[in-house]
Amino acid sequence: QGITGQLSALALPEAPLGLVIINDRTINAFAIPAGVFGVNLGLLDKARNLDEVAGVLSHEIAHVSQRHYQNRGNEKTKQLLMQMGGMLAGIAASKADSGAGIAVMAGTQAMVANNAAAFSRSQEQEADRIGMQIMALGGYDVNAMPNFFALMNQQNQVKPNALIPSFVLSHPLTADRLSEARLRATTYRQATAIQAQNDSGQYYRKTLFDQMQWRARYFTHSINKNDLIIASKTSNGAKLALAMQYIDERDFSNAQKTLLPFASQISDLSNPLAVIVQATLDTAQGQHAQAITRLTALHNLMPERRDIRLYLTDSVLAKGTPTQSELQTSANLLQPLSRQNPRDIQVWQRLEQISQQLAKISTGNTKTLQEINVLRYRAQNEFWQNNLEAAVTTLTQAKKLALILNSQAILATINDQLRQVQSANQYK
Repeated sequence: QGITGQLSALALPEAPLGLVIINDRTINAFAIPAGVFGVNLGLLDKARNLDEVAGVLSHEIAHVSQRHYQNRGNEKTKQLLMQMGGMLAGIAASKADSGAGIAVMAGTQAMVANNAAAFSRSQEQEADRIGMQIMALGGYDVNAMPNFFALMNQQNQVKPNALIPSFVLSHPLTADRLSEARLRATTYRQATAIQAQNDSGQYYRKTLFDQMQWRARYFTHSINKNDLIIASKTSNGAKLALAMQYIDERDFSNAQKTLLPFASQISDLSNPLAVIVQATLDTAQGQHAQAITRLTALHNLMPERRDIRLYLTDSVLAKGTPTQSELQTSANLLQPLSRQNPRDIQVWQRLEQISQQLAKISTGNTKTLQEINVLRYRAQNEFWQNNLEAAVTTLTQAKKLALILNSQAILATINDQLRQVQSANQYK
């Protein structure tokens, strides 16, 4: 998310709406005018360094900044809307069933690819040119763009009956285009080489990419434990992935041994992923207070990170009997996220769980208020999963409770939600 935000800020007037990581092993990435960026885990698996990932993202950002989607005609605009709608529906479905979500996204992508022509050659050339400018401004090696495109061209041969289109399908790579990209990259080479020598962050980028790549492989189950054990001898990213594998197997002893080399980095919070993995182990072993303490300290150091807020909330909820103070603190962490991105279903789900817990330990009007919040948050979850009728039913029940509470402010909020759902239902 940080890399996407950094690169998009160099070319787009508005911050990206969100980054979607798709659990798919094919190499692909996309950006759409709505401000959503998508990256297949296969891209992180096959890339050889962070510059190559930045190259693909920069290329996609360039398509958006140059309005290539808007310039593809009415028919292609309809297909883009189909892609956006199917993708967002797939993301929503994947929250409840990851397999279903992936199937929806894959089917929609395939439908669009089969009915829409690829970007024109001139658009691809412009995206390469602008993308390299974005990379250079961000301090990345522009040579990584043509290098990785060549790799994709080799590994993603388009098949007529393939279900999931690759990046290459919608971004055709001709020999001329690749040669032009390589030639253009040479104009940046000297500046990039000088920057690489002086950039003290090169080691950090290598470390970050190592962690990203192995975590992607862990989440996609694209590597077995024996391979992780071998890779962990030379890769710290693989060590952290191996620790997660041990946690999944409830082999807590080996998980803790695997984390021993990170002890000082966990203690001084200098390796956020190692802290998160250690907190995951703490939670799995029932050491909730320790996990909460670690993640609270990490959040205080990096308050901008959404994932840390979610992990911290999960640790609180995992306690079984969290205190009112802990629950309220978790709610305070998530509320800003719900305002920043109302489509964030994971946030609404956790807010619902928090309110359920608060309702259990509250009495009187406070209990009724929390019960209303449970219904409001559940309706948000249903709304963004396109379950509109259920959202109306849920909000109607919330409205009845609000009438008992006699709170005009809460009633106004619920009525606003109802109007939003009913408007979407009419559009549907």
